[in-house]
Amino acid sequence: MKHNELKPFIRPALFDVPNTSFKMKMVTTAFEGMTVSYLRALVFMLEQHIDIHDEFDGSDAYAVSFLMFDDAKPIGTIRYYKDDKGRFHLGRLALLESYRGKGFGKAMVVWMHQYLKTLFTNGTIILHAQAYLIPFYKGLGYKEEGNRFDEAGISHQVMTLTL
Repeated sequence: MKHNELKPFIRPALFDVPNTSFKMKMVTTAFEGMTVSYLRALVFMLEQHIDIHDEFDGSDAYAVSFLMFDDAKPIGTIRYYKDDKGRFHLGRLALLESYRGKGFGKAMVVWMHQYLKTLFTNGTIILHAQAYLIPFYKGLGYKEEGNRFDEAGISHQVMTLTL
């Protein structure tokens, strides 16, 4: 095969994010993994002062992460993993500050819902919402479960959604 015949096979799979010009990509390379870590470090460690050991707790080893791109610029990340009871745990949603409050976080979560529905048809999503984001997740159909709790020094609420 000639080099130019390989291009269709090595091009990354980019998924459209409805109602935006943005794209999503499943993280499949070390560089993309480092990009996810960089975005999360900016948002969670530098902005929210979360300890590195709380942010990078080993759970990335079994999670599936995605990057959101504005053209070629990575602007956000989100991930999920499926537990032994078949529930999906959504988390580590991080979006660069200049992109917040414009509906892109919502678009990323809605895209993730559609992605999971395509793969698994149904199921329950569980997430730990920072308290200030409870209205955001309620607006996406999530319901509060149990009492608030402290995670990494920040008040959180378990929230669930049935796909």
